[in-house]
Amino acid sequence: MPRFTMDWDLFIPSKDLENIRRINELLADDLDLELVPMGGQGENIIQTYQTRWGIIQFHLAVAGIHSFDEAERRAVFHENENGVKVKCLSVEDLISSKKAVLRPQDQADIEFLEIKRGGS
Repeated sequence: MPRFTMDWDLFIPSKDLENIRRINELLADDLDLELVPMGGQGENIIQTYQTRWGIIQFHLAVAGIHSFDEAERRAVFHENENGVKVKCLSVEDLISSKKAVLRPQDQADIEFLEIKRGGS
């Protein structure tokens, strides 16, 4: 998105305990509390941390997207300015999420994304 959001949003599998353990290990010096799996009643869906890289939000579920596995199958890679490929939500999944949440800034994002994908 060509809009500065001031945070990093990372969608991760909600019940992949090994992945969550590795994230906690790698970011141990930056997270004031450990990242935890999503609870049975949907607790811990979004966990936010202030780090030396800025704010990181781990999303264990995303509104408008049925599952992490479906989003991962549709994911696309974008190359950053350093040549590092980063896996991102597809335009369709990003639009679905923004439509599900529909905060004021989401409407402009939806319009931009629909133009980017070619209409509708």
